[in-house]
Amino acid sequence: MYKKGNKAADAFTLVKLDCWEDMAYNVFGNPITNSTLEGMPEYASKAIRRIDRAHVALNMKNAEKKDVNAREYVENLKRRWGVGVSTLCLVYNATGDTVTFVTSYDWWGHIGPAPFPQQIANGQWGAFLHVKTSGTATGSTAAVVNRGKNDAGDYFDWMLSWSNPWNRNAWDNTAYTDIRGAKQFVGIWDTVKAQLFNSGLHHSVTWKGCSSTVTTGSFTSPIFEGIMTLENA
Repeated sequence: MYKKGNKAADAFTLVKLDCWEDMAYNVFGNPITNSTLEGMPEYASKAIRRIDRAHVALNMKNAEKKDVNAREYVENLKRRWGVGVSTLCLVYNATGDTVTFVTSYDWWGHIGPAPFPQQIANGQWGAFLHVKTSGTATGSTAAVVNRGKNDAGDYFDWMLSWSNPWNRNAWDNTAYTDIRGAKQFVGIWDTVKAQLFNSGLHHSVTWKGCSSTVTTGSFTSPIFEGIMTLENA
């Protein structure tokens, strides 16, 4: 407890409130569930599968301005953080079910003023900012892993990665994605790094009924976009 008028404590409380707000509101859009599909004529008398929910989520990727709201949120984070190399990350879940954060890996830089979304429901965007380390001549290069299921109900991990170097004259930005079985992104980060550095601005992969696509821009603070979905959704 602190006394009214304690500016240091007041400032600390405001920072805590800002952090809590970021944690609570870094996913965007209404979850797309069986109830969503049951209200659509084409699914009214059909047994709804995971791939059906994934298909509708993919088609509604930009519905109700949820993509715009996610982008505005991460651009706000960027303005609050300030100048310097950073990556504005937008991740969309169209897998048919909620995906859960598993781990992240930083080659250079670190997560910005808001955390990685811990859960992203089907049909939602997750947004976060990854930034360079202050005072160092390095950029924003990292990966994030989320766990979900394929249409058969088996667990898989979607890995999304980006390279946003500080030295723009040496090499351009790249994006790379991979899908493996649950708990398989352990001790392989050197391999992922090599694949990431040899990638381009766009990369896609499909494996075991799962699909993933990543894109990034060619400038110092690009939008990085990852789409996690199912094959043939």
